[in-house]
Amino acid sequence: MEKVILASPNSTDLFSGNVFEVKKFPDSENYIRLTADVKGKETVIVHRCWPDQDGELMRLFFMADAVKRGGAARISAVVPYVPYARQDKLWLSGEAMSAEVVCGLIRHAGIEELITFDCHFLKKKGTFEYGGLKIVNRSMNDKLLAEAKKRAGKDALVISPDMGAKYLVEDYGGKSMKKVRGEYKKGETTEAYREIESMKADFEVSGKNVIIIDDMIAGGGTMIKAVEKCLQGGAKKVFCATTHGLLLNSALERLKKAGAEDVICTNTIKTPVSYVDVKEELKF
Repeated sequence: MEKVILASPNSTDLFSGNVFEVKKFPDSENYIRLTADVKGKETVIVHRCWPDQDGELMRLFFMADAVKRGGAARISAVVPYVPYARQDKLWLSGEAMSAEVVCGLIRHAGIEELITFDCHFLKKKGTFEYGGLKIVNRSMNDKLLAEAKKRAGKDALVISPDMGAKYLVEDYGGKSMKKVRGEYKKGETTEAYREIESMKADFEVSGKNVIIIDDMIAGGGTMIKAVEKCLQGGAKKVFCATTHGLLLNSALERLKKAGAEDVICTNTIKTPVSYVDVKEELKF
């Protein structure tokens, strides 16, 4: 079956072929138009869903609808970073399972397969089904660690800041810290956040260069605690690596202030430290 790949305007650095026409109406509602012939073809949409995750998800749904109306035989989507992926568990009664809802909406829009990188709720690479959606989860750990070792040295100790990211270091003989989160912040706040109560390491870092790798750095709380723990344990230098660099609330600057020598991200999300390109991993 013939295949056509379509990029949204925010992803032309990942694929520079056919591009959707994306505009705004005066009331800020989205206008999406398909500009390629997809009739009877297998169609792949390449689209970033962060930042502005709510708006970008809506644009993805509209793109899928346009492709479906254009007569595509099958629709897949490359979404480098899946938003709401951390909301895959219920901590308090009455919460929404947002990760499952988002995947269900993507499938309902007509997308049969989602290709992504280091999806937070999957915690390993491979092919899975979640929320009724087939997900191909690829990992950037090899590329990230190769880039980090250029700076830290080939003998640097590789660790993850918690057990959830263990799969990123297993093939490198890496170690994992143990993290415990507390309850949600209380008081008059609109931000939902669970503080880190403790972080433990049952391995030695003294005198070593250390690379800490995680699937994402959002506000930086986990990575900052891990950097501080390593330096307190006598590590020579500490480097941070992550697939998804949201880097909220000046996280990059705060990591450097905490003692990180460098931070290495991919370009699933564009950042000033996106040294690793995911384009080579997009094999259709």
